[in-house]
Amino acid sequence: MSLLRAYAAFNFPLTADETYYWSWSLHPAFGYTDHPPMVAWLITAGNWLGHSFGLVRLPFVIAEAVAAIAVGMAAAIIAGNARAGAFAAVVLTLIPQTKLEFAECIPDGAYVLSWSLAVWAAAALARRVSPQAIVALGFALAATVYSRTFGWALVFGVFAWALTARRDLLRPVAAACAIAVVAYIPFLAWNASVGWETFAFEFVHRQSMTTFSIVKLVNIDTVRFLFFGGLIVVLTWLLALRRSPRLSLVAWTALPLPIALFLFSFAMKTESYWILGPAASLSIACGIRLAQAGAVWRRVTFAVLGISTAYATATAVFLALPERAQAAAFSAQPSLRSQFSSGVYAYRPLADDLRADAASGITIYTDRYETSAELLWYGIPSDIVVHTGQLPQWMRWYRPAEVPQHADLVTFRTPFGDALGLEQSVRAAYVHVGTPKILDYRYAGEPEGTFYVTRLDDPRPDARNVLPGL
Repeated sequence: MSLLRAYAAFNFPLTADETYYWSWSLHPAFGYTDHPPMVAWLITAGNWLGHSFGLVRLPFVIAEAVAAIAVGMAAAIIAGNARAGAFAAVVLTLIPQTKLEFAECIPDGAYVLSWSLAVWAAAALARRVSPQAIVALGFALAATVYSRTFGWALVFGVFAWALTARRDLLRPVAAACAIAVVAYIPFLAWNASVGWETFAFEFVHRQSMTTFSIVKLVNIDTVRFLFFGGLIVVLTWLLALRRSPRLSLVAWTALPLPIALFLFSFAMKTESYWILGPAASLSIACGIRLAQAGAVWRRVTFAVLGISTAYATATAVFLALPERAQAAAFSAQPSLRSQFSSGVYAYRPLADDLRADAASGITIYTDRYETSAELLWYGIPSDIVVHTGQLPQWMRWYRPAEVPQHADLVTFRTPFGDALGLEQSVRAAYVHVGTPKILDYRYAGEPEGTFYVTRLDDPRPDARNVLPGL
């Protein structure tokens, strides 16, 4: 299964989210618009190896493997049983999360890695207190909050565990938490310098919090979170709290975040991948209880996890297959059509079609950061000319010194994109606006994406004030 995942990671093109985070890695910093910087730092390590899908993802492949080892080590320490550690590592590896199947270079990999390392460090500290153990826990907690803002739930959980279940560890755990807080200062300083951009994006632009209402629960993403979050809460209660001995470290690191997010669900959309950290903690309890269970229970558990993960792995491998292989599969089984369109195979030919214009000095505009990030990966710089939460960051990096005399406006799906008022802004900014040219891309005979390219010539004097991003 690991070899199949590696095949997918090295052959499936980077998704739009991945190229967006990859663009961060070209500008090292202590913070970015919509996430803490750990994802960009890991991608930077991959950049040193080369410019390919697999090499950029390689640090995340390693991160997932190390996370499984960390979870296994934590379970082995808590249970005093190597078999419990092995079972816990297998459970984490079998979590059926498609994003993990590709080892996508997105915050999830760094988040699961740092969370798992922190729980391992906490378990090691409980076994033997030492300065090295305190520092290890402190840095692991710091890495967690540098991976996701919700990582602070783990800091809270570890401190609450010491306060309620291991009072003898309160001072060393407090010292470790203090290390995490101090380490967070550069991120806060960066945010202060850009108007608290990360927090504004996370809680206003992307996940805007509104008045509490039960209607907010009727959202496909929130429903998915409620299912998996509820599963984590129930299983943690059954495995960590109901059975003896109680696994208090697991309970305090697995429960606070899903419970808090459940309350947030009444005011905003919630996502299931936010609870991958608590899922890592739950894997520890699963490993320990599986070591205590009979062979039948182990077979049933691994069969259920294996079947669901096999489907996710098969999907990942299929999407990474060469075009001719996918086309042959669609011909043999027509029902597969339209079920596996990813959209990522449209960007390389789009970049190739724009390359001659870009080389001749024509500026490329886009209506989405996804398009701009993908084009940048394939060597075509561009400017975003619509209002998005990511626009201020993109402008700091790529804003043109002067308004271009000639530009190609690349929009997705419709001639002037989905952004309200883009056509009016373009016509107010440029004297000559050409007729949009349709670029329709397919892969293995299936639609991958439709783009429109509109030539813009001769900017008006106030173009910079009219068109966002200039």
